[in-house]
Amino acid sequence: LILFKQWYQRRVRGERFAVKEEVFNQALSANEPYYEERGEGQKERSSKFFFSRDNRFVIKLFHTEEVELMLSKLSEYYAYVVEKDGQTLLPQYLSMYKITVSGVEYHMIVMKNIFSTSLKIHKKYDLKGSTVDREASEKEKTGPHPTYKDKDFIKDEMRIKVGEEKRAEIMGMLESDVKFLATLKIMDYSLLLGVHNVARGLEEHSGDEEQSSSDDLLESEELKAEDIPEYEEEEEETSIHTCLTDESIAEKEIYFYGLIDVLTKYNATKRAAHTAKTMKHGAGAEISTVRPDQYAKRFLEFMNSSFT
Repeated sequence: LILFKQWYQRRVRGERFAVKEEVFNQALSANEPYYEERGEGQKERSSKFFFSRDNRFVIKLFHTEEVELMLSKLSEYYAYVVEKDGQTLLPQYLSMYKITVSGVEYHMIVMKNIFSTSLKIHKKYDLKGSTVDREASEKEKTGPHPTYKDKDFIKDEMRIKVGEEKRAEIMGMLESDVKFLATLKIMDYSLLLGVHNVARGLEEHSGDEEQSSSDDLLESEELKAEDIPEYEEEEEETSIHTCLTDESIAEKEIYFYGLIDVLTKYNATKRAAHTAKTMKHGAGAEISTVRPDQYAKRFLEFMNSSFT
């Protein structure tokens, strides 16, 4: 059962997010998607994901409360995406389905993959602007694809070096998106950041006939949509989720970024968690569970210092 109406899929998926119907259907039906589970040691429940074989789309299994919130806020999300003409770092929700297997109902949503690229993501961060319990565990760090967090980002002295013009563009979108989420009483979202080191990528693919186009990107003064590998000409991806380091920076990196986990409402459960964490860590601690307006303010302050 398809839960998103046809008009939504046409106006948002097709017109605002530039995903053609035939490309979408082929990606999800031509080959079996591959599976990944995330969230061990991060959340009360792990999240289950599937990825289309071309890596363009993410299919996430939704929990019941996420389904209810998604459907209740879909009209607001639609209006916002139309107002911004798709120029937003919010997740790009493309379609939602309900399936029944052996009498059990499952809900899944299809989104654009922020990391839809043939380039290797050398380091990945999940950033909330909080420091309490925001460090990857040793077990997570030894995994095949570790996701680092705010304290790791700070310890690494990491900065997203995109230059003033691009920084202003990105921060403008983030400020608008976060304000929108705050009006919906949403909190606990993150900026997912992937970093590809161009020199390291060249070294890893040295001598390979099918090496990535890192060398072309290294010589480019500006990262453009057509420079990103794996994107067909008729289905160019927007560049709002991707950026090359500023031309003044010697060590070139390519950044992939976007907002994730935007379906957590500040309800009675979160208020109780806020009280418990405050008692444990103290009133001044930067815990992640705070009111949406506080969360938005702190998140943007962290992003302001992270993008340079």
